[in-house]
Amino acid sequence: MSHRYHLPPSAHTTFVGNGFVVCTFVPRPIESDPGALKVPFYHNNDDYDEVLFYHAGDFFSRDNIEAGMMTFHPAGFTHGPHPKAFKAGLEAKKTFTDEVAVMIDTRNALEHSVEAEAVENREYVYSWKAGN
Repeated sequence: MSHRYHLPPSAHTTFVGNGFVVCTFVPRPIESDPGALKVPFYHNNDDYDEVLFYHAGDFFSRDNIEAGMMTFHPAGFTHGPHPKAFKAGLEAKKTFTDEVAVMIDTRNALEHSVEAEAVENREYVYSWKAGN
């Protein structure tokens, strides 16, 4: 943990395997330094596909996410906090995260199944637009 800087997801690594890592996000204090970025920075994973499973809580870096949902960020696509989450981070009203989520980053490209496509929230992509 760091009170001055938002640490990258790799700081939350719980398992390392051949070609993948598992990160676990659990409740923790939010960075307290007045100048610290309090949500994940915008980034792209050049070498990894990223899948996040949201288990429980209020997911501070995402909007329109509920427990039981998953997100998929393919390698090379820039992603980070939703506009509302970024604004909330600047306002610094929360002092603690209330979330449990598991992320898998894999060096091998992932493919989605027909079953996953059948439950995709096709409106989710629009939640990244400012003002939503």
